[in-house]
This record gives sequence, C-alpha cells and structure tokens, in this order.
Amino acid sequence: MNKKTVLIVEDHPLYRQALSNLIKVSFPDVELQSSSSAEEALSVLSKKSKKILGDWIVLIDPSLPGLSGLSAVRALVEAAPSSNLVIISATDDKLQVSACIGSGAIAFISKSTPPDRMTEFLGRLLREKLAHPELITREGNSNIANLKPIRLTPRQIEVLLLIFQGKSNRDIAQALNIIEATAKAHVSAIFRELNVVNRTQALLAAQKLGFRPTSIN
Repeated sequence: MNKKTVLIVEDHPLYRQALSNLIKVSFPDVELQSSSSAEEALSVLSKKSKKILGDWIVLIDPSLPGLSGLSAVRALVEAAPSSNLVIISATDDKLQVSACIGSGAIAFISKSTPPDRMTEFLGRLLREKLAHPELITREGNSNIANLKPIRLTPRQIEVLLLIFQGKSNRDIAQALNIIEATAKAHVSAIFRELNVVNRTQALLAAQKLGFRPTSIN
C-alpha cells in the first residue's frame, strides 16, 4: 500500500506552518509536503504517478497569489483527479462552497474550525473515502450533499477571470480567439450559474470565489 501523503497549498507562512505542525503531531505516519502557490503544487503533482496520487490529500486555500480561485481548484483537480482535494478557506460563504464542490473538491473547511474537529475530519479522510461532500466549520460538520453545486466549465472560469479583470465581451473574444457572440453566450451562462444579473455582481462573486487582484496579468 502506498504511504498517505498530505499536500498543503497555502501562501500564508504562519498558517501553513501551524497546519503542518498539527498534521505532524496528529498523524506521524503521514508524509507531509507543502507549497506556497498552485503553480508550485502543480509542479509537485506532475512528478508523481496517477496511482500514487490516489493516496494524496490536497489541502488548498483558493485565495492564492498567481493562479487562484476556481482556476487553481480546477487545475489541481485535473492534475490529480484521483486525489482528495479539500478547500481550506478564511470564509465559508455558500457561493464559494458550492463552486468549489462543483469544481471537484470533496470537502470545504473553514479556517475558524477548531483543531480537534479538523484532525477528526482528516483522520476519517485518511481511513476512507467520504460518502458525501462535507462542510466543516466552527459550529460543526455538515453533510452538503443537497447543496446545489455551481458548475463552471474551464472555459467559463477563463471568461470569469477576464470579467474580473474588467474586460468587455469584445476583449474576451479577442483574448480567447473566439467570436464576440460566443463570448456573450459564455457571459450569460456564467450569470445564470452564479445567479447574478450584471458584471458588477459577477465581479463580486469572483472575489468570493477566491480570485485575487494578483491573478491579473
């Protein structure tokens, strides 16, 4: 049997170190790795076989420098589809929870969660696959199987990032080498999925989903 590995993807050094220490003390037999960016994590994952990655737990804060938000979540899921990807976030906004679960995360942990509750969850995840997606917060654990996931395609995530950058439909079309009507169709589909009615609301939603100004080129 392959040794279980936990990969922490977190840019805040103090929280990354605190989480590392918690895991080392609670699960001394687990191999622990850490990255400060999604790009660094993708480099780590690319060097491992798909079979080995099935025993990995990836803990990621989607609010990262560089590749961030749903773009980072989706990239890590595609790089290691058999791994267990868990979101660790400073918020537990339902929009972000729904979108992360819809993008392939198996659980969402608020950073306000007490250490004992986090270790209990990680212990279960190290032993077995989750039957349903879970939300873990300071108040407790919630089965969120009935929460409607927000499902954005990779292309729609690209378009949402461009909306976040203030691009018009024409700009989006030029950036993605598509016709303007297709760009408009993507924008409309994003609005429906996020339940927003204009670009301002979409931009605010993108912020809740973990996109950061540092992701703008």
